[in-house]
Amino acid sequence: MPDTHDLKPLDAYKRDAAKLLKAVRADDVSARDRFRRLENAPQGVQLKHALTVIAQEAGFPNWTALKSAAEEVDFSEIFTAPSLKDSINHWFRDYDAAKAHQQAHGGVLLPYRHQAFVTSLEILPRLGYEKDDPDWKDIGYDFIRPASTEALARIKARLSRRLTAKF
Repeated sequence: MPDTHDLKPLDAYKRDAAKLLKAVRADDVSARDRFRRLENAPQGVQLKHALTVIAQEAGFPNWTALKSAAEEVDFSEIFTAPSLKDSINHWFRDYDAAKAHQQAHGGVLLPYRHQAFVTSLEILPRLGYEKDDPDWKDIGYDFIRPASTEALARIKARLSRRLTAKF
C-alpha cells in the first residue's frame, strides 16, 4: 500500500469516482476499460464500483482501505506541532541515515512527511509518556520501522486519543 503521506484528501477521490462514473455512463471507452480490472465487473455500474476502481488505482484493495488510510491521523504533524518545535532535532532525507544516527546517538526516530528526524527521549514526557515507556521500548524508539507493530498500534491509539484535541 502507498505511503499515507502521499494520499490526496478523501473528497478528491470521491470527485474522481464521480467523474469516472459519469464518463462510463457516457460510454467513454477508456473509463470502461478501467472497470474491467475489477473482479466480477458489474453490468450496472454504480458509484460504489467507481470508488473501488479509484481505490485500486491508488494502490489499495478497496474503498474501505483507502478511506481508512486517508482518515488516519498524520502523526508527522503531531510530532512537529508548535508546542514541540523547541526540541533539538536531527533531520534526515531518508530513513537509513536517520536510523544510523539513532543507533549511534540514541533518541527517538520519528517521521515527517517523506523525511525522518531523531530527537531526544525528552519528547516522550511532552507527548504524555514516561521516557522508559514499555511500548516505546518495544518499538525500539523507532516510529517508522518499529520492532513491534503491536506496540506501535497501541502508541498510535493513545496518541490519537490524547493529542488530536491538543494540536
